[in-house]
Amino acid sequence: MSFDRFDEAVDTETLIAGGGVGGLTAAWWLARRGRTDFLVAEMQPAAGGNARGGGNAISRFPLGAHYLPLPTRECVTLRWLLAELGALEGNPDSPRPRYAERLLVAAPQERLFRFGQWQDGVIPEAGLSARERAQMQAFFELIARFRKRGQGGKAFALPMAMSRLDDEALALDRISFATWLRTQGFDCEPLHWYVDYACRDDFGTPAAFVSAWAGLHYFAARDGEAEGASSDVVLTAPEGNGWIAEALVTRIGVERIRCASVVRRVERVGAGYQSWIEDAVSGRICRVRSKALIWAAPLFIAPRVIEGLPDAARNYAAAIDYAPWVMAQISLHSSPPERPGAQRAWDNVIYGSRSLGYVVATHQRLSAAQAPSVWTWYHALQGAPSKVLRRELLSQPREFWAAMALRELEPAYPELVDHVASIDCVRHGHAMARPLPGFLGDPARHWFARGTSNLQFAHADVSGFSVCEEAHARGISAAERIAAAMTGRQPDPQFVFDV
Repeated sequence: MSFDRFDEAVDTETLIAGGGVGGLTAAWWLARRGRTDFLVAEMQPAAGGNARGGGNAISRFPLGAHYLPLPTRECVTLRWLLAELGALEGNPDSPRPRYAERLLVAAPQERLFRFGQWQDGVIPEAGLSARERAQMQAFFELIARFRKRGQGGKAFALPMAMSRLDDEALALDRISFATWLRTQGFDCEPLHWYVDYACRDDFGTPAAFVSAWAGLHYFAARDGEAEGASSDVVLTAPEGNGWIAEALVTRIGVERIRCASVVRRVERVGAGYQSWIEDAVSGRICRVRSKALIWAAPLFIAPRVIEGLPDAARNYAAAIDYAPWVMAQISLHSSPPERPGAQRAWDNVIYGSRSLGYVVATHQRLSAAQAPSVWTWYHALQGAPSKVLRRELLSQPREFWAAMALRELEPAYPELVDHVASIDCVRHGHAMARPLPGFLGDPARHWFARGTSNLQFAHADVSGFSVCEEAHARGISAAERIAAAMTGRQPDPQFVFDV
């Protein structure tokens, strides 16, 4: 592509490249700080990134992330945002705030299919030996100790940069979660299955490849509470986390967001930046001059677009390992027969399955058990290098993944195909960064966390793993630094992160 010509020229104070949760949060925070001269460029047809929602005649449904855990007390700005969006009612700084009832997942929340029947919850309980039950109890007692606040703060916190990153944390980061489990004497197969399931759910990869620090963070950092709800309840909607992205777009203003817009090149010009953005529909080129740039797209793209990044940062970004995912939206015209045990829940998991089960888009309705309905099936590809898995993801047609979804659910639903009206599939080639051993203390990751005075990075990749709380925190940190630089003040230290 030639960058000598352009069809449109735009000047703005801050260009935000990427309209996922990180980019939308950055825009929201800039506006709160009075810096409203910004433009968001998003390559997809709609903003939201991994938090986008879709829908059909039956229901809205998630196209990516499908829930938000109760925000912890450290997630100060996330609570403020939820209050603005009407999701949090009352004082957002309360230890146990009140959340809108419509967003608290309805019971039953989750269940597990094992031994031919369903049990409440996804932690294996039925059929455990005394030794297995003792190991399960010991594991969760250990997690409870990790959750306690020590003299230097919490060992595991959300946002992750508020965790106590000491020698012990770095030592945990040098080994895999599976290795750590073995060193602690945990060899119980149901416990290993459960830990693997949790890692595949949040990181797209099993515990054998996840940093032990990241694995423990998954279990120990989530300690949010709510008035009138148990601590394990989550916030959800039929469209998953799409409600957050869509509400942010409304607050920011659609006129400030350009979708189907691909940032092709960014170069430094004087004290600012010059970017070339291609309209994916028309092919028209817009040249954007900005005083500052917030990169809120996946980090692996940055070295291919932004000129002049340090070599260490370029190498780190290029080496990030991303988990490929596929989802199937299974629309049902009638309800398939249920196996014995717990009734259908919002989240339904099959023990031993390669996939992660399904969530029910219509679960929040009073008639949740009735068809028609949409089930969203999730699967993180594994068993080969990520590049190989991405090629498989792209080469196989929709029919292949639809058939796989039916096969994976067959142990619990052998007659499922007779109740299916349609199946739509969504592929995410770079769904989430995998927090492999060594990610936590890497100086190059810390460089991305700090950025420069007018170049900041606002993607969850900066944290090393993809969850909504991290994308939000990185968006806040990036926007606070830019807003401070534009007004000649120091950024507020409670809103910025260096690691």
